[in-house]
Parts: sequence; structure tokens; C-alpha cells
Amino acid sequence: MTFKRPIFLLLVILLGCPNVFAQDDSTAINEIQINIVAPELKPLIYRNSEDKSSGLIIDMLNQVNEDSILNVKVTILPWARAMKQVIIGQADGIMPALYTKERSQVLAFPRKPLVNFNGSVLIKRKSDNFEFTGFDDIKSKKSVAKVRAVLLGKPFERAKSKNIVNVVEVTKLEDALNMLLLDRVDLVISDAYAAASAIKSMKIENKATIMEISKTAEPSYLAFSLKFSQKHDINEIMSIINQHNNPNSYQGVLNNQ
Repeated sequence: MTFKRPIFLLLVILLGCPNVFAQDDSTAINEIQINIVAPELKPLIYRNSEDKSSGLIIDMLNQVNEDSILNVKVTILPWARAMKQVIIGQADGIMPALYTKERSQVLAFPRKPLVNFNGSVLIKRKSDNFEFTGFDDIKSKKSVAKVRAVLLGKPFERAKSKNIVNVVEVTKLEDALNMLLLDRVDLVISDAYAAASAIKSMKIENKATIMEISKTAEPSYLAFSLKFSQKHDINEIMSIINQHNNPNSYQGVLNNQ
């Protein structure tokens, strides 16, 4: 039975090389788990008919999961709740988040953005004769609904301080648009991308008009919790993500809608 000796030698080699069996475990150890929270922002991020996270950014991150050591999971939450989850360290990151000095005290922003938005817009009822030329030019008081995530510059803040605009904050853009159509507010402020998408999905193109506030693209980030950023190189993580992501590509999608 001469074949017993080769079998014995093979067993010795295999038993002496545990790494042969541990290859999958080694890969798992290097994997970086990232739990992200995000507000619904169609068509970038939303719940589909099966109540699962979907959208253009979700599709991109799924591809990142397949091709890299990152394992990104996205949970859709209202903006205020999502921010709280990241600040207290129960979530690793939030997207998309505009940079402000105040937010940089509680969030870690990478150098590269996730999305370059088209700029902010005002939405009015089709029947309204109001023409926007600047917040400083508004003469009569206006009630304005805006999503909490939307930030505007100093002219808007001056108008607020002078009581020229009365701001109503909502968690969803669709809620703000419904308030507009019901005459509960005069105007809605939104990102241009989100405005065009929401108006189209609600089929209210004949009831609402978009007025441009700014043509300047606004970078928005995947911002991380301070706890997560102390353990991981967030710039390297964004470098991996942006191998599959072009921050400017979403503007092109909007223009083609």
C-alpha cells in the first residue's frame, strides 16, 4: 500500500499551514463596516416599493461594496434624527451634508465631496406673480418652507433677522410642496436637483414654478462621526468611494430629466 505515504505527507503539509483554511477570515478582518444614515432625497436616496434603500447613490455604494474592502449600509431617516444618530456615535456617517463651521464641530468632513448640487432654488405656485431678484429685495413678508438640511447664505439670514421671511422647517420636501399648494406657505426653498425631481414625481409641473437663487454648485459630503474618523482615514475612504462616484454626474442626470 505505497499510496499511504503521499497521503500522510499531504496531511502534514495542510495541518502545518493553517492559513490555507483561514483565507476568508483574513479578508473579513480587513473589511471596514460603515453604517450611514441619510434623509430621503429622490432619486438619489429613497425607499422603494419593497421598503429597501434605493436610488442612484445607493446603487453606486452597492458597487463600492462589491469591489472594495468597504461594507456600506444605508438607513433612511429624517434629517434631524439622522444627525443625532451620528453626533452620539450610533451611526458612522451622514449624507449628503453641506459643510458649515457649526457642523464641523460635531462631524468630520473629508476633503472630497460626495455630490456637487446644482445650487438652491425657490418654488412658487404657478398663479403667483412674485419674481425673485434677491432676498434683500423682498418688500412684503413671505412665509417660506424649507427642509432642515438646506442651508442658505447671509442674504437669507438677514431677511430672517428683519422678519421679512418666516421660515417653516419640514423633514421632507414633498411636505413643503403640499403646504405650498394648499396656500399654507408662499414659497419653498430647495436644492435644484431635489426640486426638479420632487415636482416631477408628484406630477405638479403645471402647478409649481422654479426660480433660481444661485447658479453656484454646492459641494455636499459624506460626513463622518468624530468617533469613526478617529479610527479610520476618512479621506482614503472617500478616495475608494469616488473611484465609482463622480460628484458632478448628478447634475447631468438632472439636466436630462
